[in-house]
Amino acid sequence: MDWDSIIHKDSTNLNPKRGDLLISEPLLDEPFFKRSVVLLLEEDTENGHIGLILNKKTSVTLHELFPEWEAAKGIPIYCGGPVESDRLFMLHNHPELFADSLQIAPGIYVGAKIDDIMDYINNYPEKAEGIRFFLGYSGWSKDQLTSEILGNTWALRDVPVSNNLLSGYGNEYWRRVVESMGADYKSWLIVPPDPSFN
Repeated sequence: MDWDSIIHKDSTNLNPKRGDLLISEPLLDEPFFKRSVVLLLEEDTENGHIGLILNKKTSVTLHELFPEWEAAKGIPIYCGGPVESDRLFMLHNHPELFADSLQIAPGIYVGAKIDDIMDYINNYPEKAEGIRFFLGYSGWSKDQLTSEILGNTWALRDVPVSNNLLSGYGNEYWRRVVESMGADYKSWLIVPPDPSFN
């Protein structure tokens, strides 16, 4: 499929920045990034970009990382990317609870003090859906991400003001985001996850 015939990208208008989403093209067959949606956490004109894959749930739970923490049972860990896979990140939509967090996009924040996180989950385990934990992150060197977007590996979009980025996972999550991107991307939805089924 010729993606250039579907969407033309002008390099002068490309400016991947904190809070943007990267949506992988449907035929990308790479273990970490296949059917992925990535939230950019940081952009640096000298050093590149970092982000977290939002929709790749692992079989690991938070309790496995912190065995003494009983309230962490059943809280899933997501794969943020292939870099520093022993590093833990947290995204959330509770700025009123976690004062030391940084806003990444409308309604989405990163980080908090570990004591505040533990207190919240200990007291309100049923509300942990507003929090998502990730191991590892995704990284691109200077100009690498722009090159990949121009090569149609990724579609780039702003995070909508009203979003549900911390709910769902897997291919259905990817499809939901692609559907929100409008008619130009409708053809992506007819490509099966496994092209051999075509």
